[in-house]
Amino acid sequence: MNEIPTVIEFEDSIIGNEWQINEPNYQLIERIKNIYSLDEIIIKILLNRNITETHIGSFLDKSLKNNMPDPNILMDMQKATNRIAKAIQDDEVIGVIGDYDVDGIVSASILCKFISLFNKNVIVKIPDRIKDGYGPNEEIIKELNDKNVSLIITVDCGANASDILKSKAEIDFIILDHHQANEISDKYFAHVNPNRVDDISGLHYLSAAGVVFLTLVSINRSLRDSGFYNKDTDEINLLMFLPLVALATVADVVPQIGLNRSFVGQGLKLFNKYINIGINSIIKINNKQDEISCSDLGYFIGPRINAGGRIGQSSLGFDLLTTEDPIVGEKIAIELDKLNSERKLLEEKAVEEALEMFDVHSEKNDNLIFLKSDNWHLGVIGLISSRITNRYHKPSFVISSKNEDNIYTGSARSIGNFNIGQFVEQAVKSKLLISGGGHRMAAGFKIHSDNIEKFKLFLLNQNNKISNSKRILRVDGLLMASAVNINFIEKILELGPYGNSFEEPLFIFPGHRINNLVILKNQHLKFSIQDENNYKLDTISFRSYGFPLGDFICENAYKKINFLGRLSLNKWGANIRPQLIIDDASIIQ
Repeated sequence: MNEIPTVIEFEDSIIGNEWQINEPNYQLIERIKNIYSLDEIIIKILLNRNITETHIGSFLDKSLKNNMPDPNILMDMQKATNRIAKAIQDDEVIGVIGDYDVDGIVSASILCKFISLFNKNVIVKIPDRIKDGYGPNEEIIKELNDKNVSLIITVDCGANASDILKSKAEIDFIILDHHQANEISDKYFAHVNPNRVDDISGLHYLSAAGVVFLTLVSINRSLRDSGFYNKDTDEINLLMFLPLVALATVADVVPQIGLNRSFVGQGLKLFNKYINIGINSIIKINNKQDEISCSDLGYFIGPRINAGGRIGQSSLGFDLLTTEDPIVGEKIAIELDKLNSERKLLEEKAVEEALEMFDVHSEKNDNLIFLKSDNWHLGVIGLISSRITNRYHKPSFVISSKNEDNIYTGSARSIGNFNIGQFVEQAVKSKLLISGGGHRMAAGFKIHSDNIEKFKLFLLNQNNKISNSKRILRVDGLLMASAVNINFIEKILELGPYGNSFEEPLFIFPGHRINNLVILKNQHLKFSIQDENNYKLDTISFRSYGFPLGDFICENAYKKINFLGRLSLNKWGANIRPQLIIDDASIIQ
């Protein structure tokens, strides 16, 4: 690798980040090289993410066979398995309640498709974000009860909903979830959740779809052992569901570690073998010809599946993933594509308003951000919060959409040192919030208008508990444009999937000049960077135009600049070119 051997001193980044470069342990790198026959850059990336020498082999093994645990290590798994297997064999009417995001929709889809292969009496409900809110409610349960449902399975929701379920003792409730569960209730027939307070499986990082897949493995085994599968009933090949599990795992931004790496790695390989008609329709109407990548799951397919739940009909994503009719699939895909475009417009307008609001009204010294509007669509407040937090590196709380009872809905996102889920739970216990919950990095809540100012004061009291330190970007190496080619990038990409807990590698390109700067859609900057030997590398800086990073690039086009970013392959038809996605920059000293 044409890596620069010396460490360069950098000024503060334009965005205010701190760039950290670890000094490589070349003796350790050489030893690992001899054991695993890996390139130096790959070893550095692994070591920088705390993958130790003894764990490299297992980490690189993304096979499902070697990473699949016994599902029964999850609390209540056998109990849930036996009950669902019985319901299938007895043709009971089974109800499934999912969440309206990708993970919930995928979880409901694969569970429904599995059950429907044997038992046609399955009814699926995807709650409406605005009308129903998150998870099961009394109206949905009553509707299912009126249809003679004897078993309700909640997926990606229900972990803390025991109070809602208490009135329907004649129905068995099974919870398949991954959200933090602080209660152990006897109102559930079974509660399978790696984030139960008493679960010791070590699978806390799974998505809900991952939990559902393990449940199907257990059910499949139970049906096989009971003799259910015979000459008239074929055993289900569960590999057909892996592409969808991969989609949910990436879209829900759960840690890309352990079993999740197998789900994503194997799921991507099986996309073409087990074609989902709905996803194929999305690909077709967008004229996408490349193989599906991890990035496609998160930024191309995922947002379209989500679009129905955000600003349209919540069940559209489920309908898309479960249809067996290509004509129906294409019709739904077109509708979701349209909704996704509308969502983008709503998001951009709301983010623009939020940024202006922050610049005018907020205290810049506060370590938390609180923004309120009556005009932002409920389906985008989570996206607003994410964008605000990413921009300012501060936890953010965004509320909007007051209803007729003066109740607002809020969404919150955090940074690494502040558990926002716990904070929201504290606010609920303090009666400042009507309801709410989440996990370390994200949360949702409802609040009465009378409590908004009190809640803001409650937030300010947390100010000293949050570090206002700069965001630290851990850099994997220093490169020149001449070092980058397709083969080099392919080796780095093969190490993925990247995501939460296994971040994409970051590289600094010091002292490069800008060429052929173009503004795209009044948002993005596209250009090439050139090193001292006149080697060039294509680059793009997303959503930076009009912001400090974009202004800096435009104003310093003829100066030597240090660029920081992630390497990718820009594919257009048969044309493949190396590309750097710019995340930050600084003036060379």
